Amino acid sequence: MSRAASQALDRSRIAPEILSVTRAAPSSPCARGTAAGALHVPRRTVIRAALGLAAAAVLPPRVGAAADPVVPAPHTTWGLDKLPEIDALAPLVHATFQATGRTFRLDGRDVTGHLAGRNYHAVFVRDLATYQEASAFFNPPEALRTPVEAFLASQAHFAGDPATAGAVSAVIDPTGRYDKATAVSDEESSVVQAAYAYYQAYGGVEWLAQDISGRTVLDRLTGALAYLRRARALGGTELLFRAHTTDWGDAKVGPGPEPTDLAPGDALTVSPYDQAWHYRALHDLAAMLRAAGRPEPAEALLAQAALLRQQARDLLWLADRGYYRIHAHLSDWVDPFDLTQTIAISNVLALYAGLATPDQVEPIFSAVALAAQRAGTDRAGLTLDPPFPAGFFQSRSMTPGEYQNGGVWDWWGGLQIVSEFEHGRAEAALAHLQAVGRAWQASGGPYEWFHLPSRSPQGSPDFTGAAATVAQAVIRGLFGVRLSTRGFSLTPRLGARSGMLAAIRPGGGRLAVTQTAYPSLLFLDYEVDAGLRGAASVRLPAGWASVVAYLDGRPLPVTVWAAGRDTYAGTWQVPGGAHTLIVARVD
Repeated sequence: MSRAASQALDRSRIAPEILSVTRAAPSSPCARGTAAGALHVPRRTVIRAALGLAAAAVLPPRVGAAADPVVPAPHTTWGLDKLPEIDALAPLVHATFQATGRTFRLDGRDVTGHLAGRNYHAVFVRDLATYQEASAFFNPPEALRTPVEAFLASQAHFAGDPATAGAVSAVIDPTGRYDKATAVSDEESSVVQAAYAYYQAYGGVEWLAQDISGRTVLDRLTGALAYLRRARALGGTELLFRAHTTDWGDAKVGPGPEPTDLAPGDALTVSPYDQAWHYRALHDLAAMLRAAGRPEPAEALLAQAALLRQQARDLLWLADRGYYRIHAHLSDWVDPFDLTQTIAISNVLALYAGLATPDQVEPIFSAVALAAQRAGTDRAGLTLDPPFPAGFFQSRSMTPGEYQNGGVWDWWGGLQIVSEFEHGRAEAALAHLQAVGRAWQASGGPYEWFHLPSRSPQGSPDFTGAAATVAQAVIRGLFGVRLSTRGFSLTPRLGARSGMLAAIRPGGGRLAVTQTAYPSLLFLDYEVDAGLRGAASVRLPAGWASVVAYLDGRPLPVTVWAAGRDTYAGTWQVPGGAHTLIVARVD
């Protein structure tokens, strides 16, 4: 589109011409009743006529369109203009879920879930919490539901001791093994988050009332968080304590037969990771309680979360440095180095979980960027920098740069990228997604972690958590797609780029969207289940200060607003079905 043509798209001219586009759209063969996930795209000839373009004018293709006017989408996939590294992630995510999927019998129930990685033989509850949201777009409902129910049923194995009532196992596996990693305090928070993801995707309120070994799902979730408050809260506070690990890791300091178990005399710490995960779980459980008609306990949990947030800030936030300390000690332990210099991944996880407050966003991103620069990496998911010195951890191979002590984990990197998109760092997030794509192409897929000193992937190949959180970074982060049983939201963050996403749930439900970008015009064609209602907004290309917007030819009120370094238009209440949203620059 020429500069003159784009400038001619003023408010008076756009309305009737865009209306002609959207009036023509339903008459096309793909308007309704197409194959599952097919995305309606208005005919290019109609667009040309509406914009008054000459026949020779060149319009960029709708990304991913095999033919006009339908983008076929039998399963979740995406495509972006001139970003092949990100395109290549989708088939690797699919392959990882296929490689790690298992169905087995456990205590009389069928469990369909995902091993942590190809080299693992168990489903981990902390991993489940992080991959549930994306898993809904790649797996049938039972892959989300049955592991949650199995972990909730595992509470029976810890009910004999009043001190552990409500606790859940760290793992479930085909051998029937149950084990609690007592060195950490995130397992019960994780099962609540995993349950909330299934509740949002498929389960609804009805599932919360389902019986699990004599108690409802909702009562078991409530009991899980009650266990944490009773058994792992620092006296007089809502803060949770753990053994002296890193911030999120499960390998503790000191010798012993099992590095993930807390033993008498072990050094204790308060980690920002536990507080962030618990803060999110409190909000998730409160939402489910409220939906089930139990507002009073929901409000109590929200009050608990608010107090936890403030107490975590008081104890752990280093205001002069702009990040959370990796942990605070609860004993006479003295570190042989200045631990306040260590910048840990739990900082961006605090953003992801909502624990961090708005004034902490900019300092945290600056600190994490500094850590990556010091460590010499362009990837998200750096566990910590500087690492603990050699010999500090006796129980596992955790020399500097290895494993939980300075390795790069795409598992956490995906959640960092989501946080970057959602907190106004879209260009940094895109660069991090490209870095993941390059790394996966080199290694053939997601590995557990990356060793910076040797520049080599390590641990298990086909690491489920990495595949899922990176997929979430594309679906929820880049395209801003959230889809539940009650509604949807759509916030493409492509800026001046063209791209498409078909987010297809194997158990039902899909949201497909294509953004086609011109110098002064954005076309957003979307299709979602007709019975849903949702909200839409769009990240504007750089320099767009004033815009007009139309949904199916009808003018929309426009509010331009900022999030971090990014600028958005919207948010609009939009219907389900197939629709075209057009945003045009008029300044």
